[in-house]
Amino acid sequence: MKKIFSLIIVLSFTNAVFAQTFTKAEIANWKKQAETINVIRDNWGVPHIYTNTDADAVFGMMYVQCEDFFLKVENAIISRMGREAEVQGKKAIYKDLWSRLYIDTIKAAKLYQQCPPSLKKLCNAYAAGINYFIYTHPSIKPALLNRIQPWVPLLNNIPSIVNSNITETEIKKMYPIQNGVDDATAFQSNSIIEETQMGSNGWAIAGKNTHDKNAIILINPHSEFYNRIEVQLVSKEGLNVYGAPFLGEFHIWQGFNEFCGWMHTVTTSDAKDLYSETIQPVKNGYEYSYDNKWIPVDSNKITLYFTEGTKKNSVTFTTYKTKHGQVVAKRNNSWLSAKTISENIELLNVHWNITKSKTYKQFVSYLDKRVMTGTNTIYADKSNNIAYWHGNFVPVRNTSYDWSRPVPGNISITEWQGPHALSEIPNYINPTNGWLQNCNSTPLYGNGYFDSIMAKKPSYMFPDGHTPRAMNAIRQLSNIKDATIDTIINMCYDTYLFNASRFIPTLIESYRQMNEPSQLKDQIEILKKWNFRTDTASVATTLCVLWIEKMLQLNTAQLKKPITNEESYALTNGSNISLQKITPAIQVAYLDTVVNELKKDWGTWSVAWGKINRYQRNEKDKDPSDSLSSKAVFATPAYVGSLNAFSSKKTKVSKNRYGATGNTFVAIVSFGNRLSAKSILTGGTSSNPLSKHFLDQSNGYINHEFKVVNFYKEDVLKNQEISYHPGVTIYYK
Repeated sequence: MKKIFSLIIVLSFTNAVFAQTFTKAEIANWKKQAETINVIRDNWGVPHIYTNTDADAVFGMMYVQCEDFFLKVENAIISRMGREAEVQGKKAIYKDLWSRLYIDTIKAAKLYQQCPPSLKKLCNAYAAGINYFIYTHPSIKPALLNRIQPWVPLLNNIPSIVNSNITETEIKKMYPIQNGVDDATAFQSNSIIEETQMGSNGWAIAGKNTHDKNAIILINPHSEFYNRIEVQLVSKEGLNVYGAPFLGEFHIWQGFNEFCGWMHTVTTSDAKDLYSETIQPVKNGYEYSYDNKWIPVDSNKITLYFTEGTKKNSVTFTTYKTKHGQVVAKRNNSWLSAKTISENIELLNVHWNITKSKTYKQFVSYLDKRVMTGTNTIYADKSNNIAYWHGNFVPVRNTSYDWSRPVPGNISITEWQGPHALSEIPNYINPTNGWLQNCNSTPLYGNGYFDSIMAKKPSYMFPDGHTPRAMNAIRQLSNIKDATIDTIINMCYDTYLFNASRFIPTLIESYRQMNEPSQLKDQIEILKKWNFRTDTASVATTLCVLWIEKMLQLNTAQLKKPITNEESYALTNGSNISLQKITPAIQVAYLDTVVNELKKDWGTWSVAWGKINRYQRNEKDKDPSDSLSSKAVFATPAYVGSLNAFSSKKTKVSKNRYGATGNTFVAIVSFGNRLSAKSILTGGTSSNPLSKHFLDQSNGYINHEFKVVNFYKEDVLKNQEISYHPGVTIYYK
């Protein structure tokens, strides 16, 4: 067994470097750099950053992120460092442990030293931009971090807990908390946020189907509200990119430049796996079986700190690792190791280089690094190319195993056999129909019809279901011609609910088979007359959404335990909801339950969808309240089929349902000789409730009234609200 070493030194190192005060030399250098950076906020508050170098652009990007959402930027960094429990208490301990299983500050610092000089400059600028904001805004007190180090961007390859096919109970069983610390809570949850309901829509339309003969891309991510900014970065080193970064990161995750645009959608295309390890205890620890040999299990000690009232306490875990990866859970007397790719430096480099791509060939050369997991890519460009790749890093595996569940770890035939070539994964390049779509769905219908040739590829490449959003997209795109940006906006806000059209007729037939119980006659009559289109005034939409929500819950309860991410995601995105195992009597009984719940809350079952489905944005993102102002929304959760996804739920104290995930940054871009685009952001650019940019985009967000993107500098200047240098003129919103 390898020597056990303590990571207490990591925490000591971390606490020391994040507590350092800024030196006079640093401050002078930041001021000098800031003077070369010009930030122009347009009439929507969108920052356009003009600089000499790419590094200066990153400095400006992180500074404006902090201006708009400092606490969220800091929290994103704290989360990636595995230090949330120091702010939020013991409920975040297991979330921190998960992060620290994969990377810590010592490793990140070493990776930074290995970065090429060009990437180091960007990392340095990242830290400088945030630190300069902290220095110039002494009234804003960080929750934990008083200094950001340049290696923070390398804390960038932590797998999603939700997508790793293990449960909270299994992690806690593998790594129980010692020292008498109560571990009643582990991963945090928000009462109205369900991570598994997140997703995205990406479309690419070739010039043969557009009015001006230019390719158009739809960039439509669905995620937690207010976790993005909308920004443009321009440097004299050839950078000119517009789009949406995740807060706390310096690359544009989904966006466009003058030559091309890209949209990443969530995929369950298999890129990480669980291995069931056969373990035996030995004198100094444990061994695991592999090809008839016993190999020592590597071990490590991780010490996490957490707040408890006014005190800071700690808990230490001994964690384990096999050749397959970190041991993350215990199941059926076996340990489960999680295997995934670890390419922190190249991943960061690819995301940055994509933003500067000027040709299809350049873009593909970066995708061909194959270091991204969990994402598909939709692409369109100025040369009228459109393309779609399902997944990116996809390992070659033995197809006789079900890779959605743990595979034997004691035999070498289950080892990965290198990555599939980019050309081997499901893809479409310039299809003859002239359009492509992915709405977190199977690639087998990427251009509208079932691809029988693609279906012969290994099944682990496309475990994704056929989502009702994809069905809705195909229904419209199949007839597309002479399209414009406004055409696409109207299409992606289409009110037709595909899963309503699939399941409500079955409910009506089930009602007939139950001899038409009189207490539901009025409700069934409304559903019979409904055209399956959502509207704020629609009572049928209310009945449908609440009933399908219960069918989803019943479907989930019927799944084999433990439930895999592939199975749960295919339900929460609406793909695999089915009534086949739900008897007519149960279907009708649950409609009766919906009616009674509405009566309990509202005194009547006849409640319009817009009355209970609301948009509300409060100071510091506090929980929504029925006593505060809100706006009616016609969109529904994605599992009903709304392309314009708006996932809403009741809180513990509300009767209304409030949105928390769904459309965030949406852009439609046309690539002509002169680029044109329109976009919308959830609510507005500012997190300050006193700012006019806190809610100035909310009506457009709800009613699909998009703003024109000011991409060219002359347009930015025409619509200028304020121009300033970071820290020189402080931007008060």
